[in-house]
Amino acid sequence: MEQEMERARVRLAQTEDSRDTLRQQLEEMREDLLRTGKEKLELQRDRLELQREVSLLSSQPHGQRPDRGESSGAPGPARTDLEREVAELRAQLCKASILGEVDELKKALELKERERLQLFVQVEALTTDLARREQQQLRMLDQLRDIQSQGKVEQREAQALLQESNRSREELKERAQDAVRQWRAKCRRLQRELEETKTGALLHASQVTQATKEKEGSQAQLKVLTTQTEAVRRELTEVLGRLAHREEELHRRDVELSEAHQRHVSLEQENREGRESAAALQEEARRHASLQARLREENQRLEEQADAQARRSQRDQEAHASLQAALKEEAASARAQLAQLTQRLTAEERSGRELQRDIQARLLAAQEEAASLGGQLRLEREVHRKELESLRAVADGGGGGGGRSRKEREAQEALRLCVGERDELQARLTEVKVDASSEREQSRLLRLKLDRMKEECDKLAQELNTREEEHSLLHRKYQQLKQEVDSRARKGEERRRSSEVELASLGQKVSRLEAEQEAVLSSAGEELDKACRSLARNAEDKLQAIAQIPGLVKDPHRWLAETKSKLRWLCEEVQEREGRERRLRRQQQQAKEQLKEARRSRDEEQAALLQRLHQQEKLLHSLGTEKKELLERSRRKEEELRGLQDRVLDLELSTRVALDHLESMPEKVSVAEDFRDLEESQRQREAVQQRYAKHKDIVRDLQHQLDQSKRRIQECREEKLDATSRSAKLASLSSPVRGPSARLASSPRSDRPPGKRPTSPEPDISPVNGARNNRNHRNHNH
Repeated sequence: MEQEMERARVRLAQTEDSRDTLRQQLEEMREDLLRTGKEKLELQRDRLELQREVSLLSSQPHGQRPDRGESSGAPGPARTDLEREVAELRAQLCKASILGEVDELKKALELKERERLQLFVQVEALTTDLARREQQQLRMLDQLRDIQSQGKVEQREAQALLQESNRSREELKERAQDAVRQWRAKCRRLQRELEETKTGALLHASQVTQATKEKEGSQAQLKVLTTQTEAVRRELTEVLGRLAHREEELHRRDVELSEAHQRHVSLEQENREGRESAAALQEEARRHASLQARLREENQRLEEQADAQARRSQRDQEAHASLQAALKEEAASARAQLAQLTQRLTAEERSGRELQRDIQARLLAAQEEAASLGGQLRLEREVHRKELESLRAVADGGGGGGGRSRKEREAQEALRLCVGERDELQARLTEVKVDASSEREQSRLLRLKLDRMKEECDKLAQELNTREEEHSLLHRKYQQLKQEVDSRARKGEERRRSSEVELASLGQKVSRLEAEQEAVLSSAGEELDKACRSLARNAEDKLQAIAQIPGLVKDPHRWLAETKSKLRWLCEEVQEREGRERRLRRQQQQAKEQLKEARRSRDEEQAALLQRLHQQEKLLHSLGTEKKELLERSRRKEEELRGLQDRVLDLELSTRVALDHLESMPEKVSVAEDFRDLEESQRQREAVQQRYAKHKDIVRDLQHQLDQSKRRIQECREEKLDATSRSAKLASLSSPVRGPSARLASSPRSDRPPGKRPTSPEPDISPVNGARNNRNHRNHNH
């Protein structure tokens, strides 16, 4: 299953990569479509501008004809015809260039429309491929959801088992704490008993002083005690052998329990691994859910964009159809106008050439006429000058009056005629010059217009070249995109086939895994039944109640429920057995510790008793010697007291005698000496009384020590009797422990710390030492 999950993840990653590549391709195609739309808009704008220019050009000649006619009304109708023809030629040239551009734009629009349709078809194919892949991803996500739900169910079951185990663990902790409290109470009770034994030992030490008188009896009792201790030692060796045998059994059960603990640890580890795998599956499911949400958002966005693109393409198609119809109509009219314009252009070119020739011939004729008229004027001037000279000469010679006046009149008339002819000639020359200058200006304007038209033609040719280059680039890009789309389509088809093959293989694997799952579940159910039978020795009814039905393997939910109930029952049984084993183990450990403590306390008590006995023997011996010394000292002191009493009596007598003598002899010196003797005797008497009181105190202390030693000896006897009774109790306790310990599967270590060893009470010899110090002080004072 994990391998299939990994393969499914790899496929999802591959589909995501292919989806990213398709998304990139769609974005590139969208950019191409946007670019083509922009170019289309630019072409539409150019077309509108061209239409405006055509309309302006078509409206210009009609508006300019009357102006030209009015301006050129003076020269004549030929000039207006020429201007009209030049304007028509210009309009025809503009229309011809505009129609050429319109044809090129139509071709470019048709190519762009074809490319857009192809791109739209490719986008639709890619969207269908994306939809198919999204369906595959949705199917895989459904499978992942099923797996995730199964993982969640298993996780809930594991959490329930964990809660049950935690609850049982807390119960066991509470039981252990109760047991620890009980053992602490027992320890406190034992400590109190130890303190009581210590106080008893102190009392024994006080009674040891009395044991001096009963030394022989105590020695006999010691022999009896040694025999009893030997018997107790033999019993202890037997008990220790039994304990060693039980310890071997416990060790064997400890080994079994450690094996069971290892199995439990392995099961916990498997549980942890299952939790980790469930957590990983949850993380993957979250990641897939986020990816699915993103893919849905992207799909919605792509669908919206595709709808918008479809609407735009529909609007573009409608506009394109209307534009095509308008372009066809305009193309037909433009073709007819082009034909007319070409004919008019050729005719106007011919007429222009003829006009140029006529104008040049007229200019030459006018120049020749001007030259001939100038020559004639010069000749006429010379003639007139000669005639005037002759007339003057005749007038000077004094001819007749009538003839002179007639000649003068003829001369004046001739002069008048000459002046009129000269004025006419000058007017004609000015007219010819004005016509020539106007014709020159018209020719210059025509040349400028021709230059402008040539420049416009060059610009249009350059624009045509650039448009052709752009068209070739677009065609190359279209070919490249077409190849890429074909290659991607082939790759998508190959991937589809491979995915179909993989789906078929996955279906086979799923069927095989289902069969394996049924086999594993059946084997697991059989193992659980075996474990339940092995544990359920006294719970056959409960085992029959939770027994597995054979046909449950096909229903995983019921199988899981039954296995859960079985596992819960097994956990309860194991917990009960573990609780019993822990209780028995604790009892055994407690019995062991009690035996060890009793044995240790008995050995320590025996050693302490022996040591006390030796010390008490030494004390008795020292007390005997000290008693003898004290008796001797008391005798001496009694003798001294008797002597002192005698001396006191003598002194009293002497004082009386001295008083009598003083009465009889009033000498002061002898009286003072007698008084000094009396004071000294009084001091000695007080010192003797103090010593006597101290001696009484010492005797009283010795008597008290003897009483305490007697009490201690009695308490030692009672302790020995208590030790024998305790050994009997321990033997009786070890016999019930032997029975339940045979059923133990394991013996865990007790959490209770071992009890404190009873401190061996050292003999309190402070009273004896105090007595010795008092005696030494008295001897020193004495």
